[in-house]
Amino acid sequence: MRLGRVEVTGGFLLLAAWLNYLDRSLLVPAALTACALHELGHILVIRLLGGNIKGVRLTAVGAELVLARPLGYWQEGLSALAGPGTNLVLALAFCGTAGGLTFAGLNLALALFNLLPVGRLDGGRALYCTLALLAGPGTADRAGICLDCLCTAGTLAAGLFLALVRGNITLLLVAFWLLAVFLRQNISGFPRNKACQRGRKKVQ
Repeated sequence: MRLGRVEVTGGFLLLAAWLNYLDRSLLVPAALTACALHELGHILVIRLLGGNIKGVRLTAVGAELVLARPLGYWQEGLSALAGPGTNLVLALAFCGTAGGLTFAGLNLALALFNLLPVGRLDGGRALYCTLALLAGPGTADRAGICLDCLCTAGTLAAGLFLALVRGNITLLLVAFWLLAVFLRQNISGFPRNKACQRGRKKVQ
């Protein structure tokens, strides 16, 4: 299976090194495996739908698949759901195996996070494509902005609560990342539907 050019950014290498340094339970290899299988799910469905992948770019916030030509809305929606779907299947497959609960949990967390109806996460892209098919791109854009606001605000509130009460800042960091994506898309003029327009898709 040809994937074209594979580009690894400095941010990805720094993040991987930092997580590996902090890892005391050997979770990083399992998490990277879950992420790789997530991407493989996207790639397989894109290829089955006739898409041509020109390259893969690994960044600190995920992987970006660059397509030779844009996919249609329904193909884009299916390919977006393929990654979380792969993780859900893996979570189900490993949850009953000896020593597989950790890997199952990582896959479940990755799937649920990516299914959030936010921006360029898989759930957000699938929802956008569905609404664009049913009601047009304009309605999909407006609904996406409202959902982005609600989900980002809710995640920020929950992250602040956990940080203050439990001392856990993981969700707060996720909320800041979602906020940065939201601001980039809706204030800087970054097109929400870039994936469908230009054949790019960014997944985590």
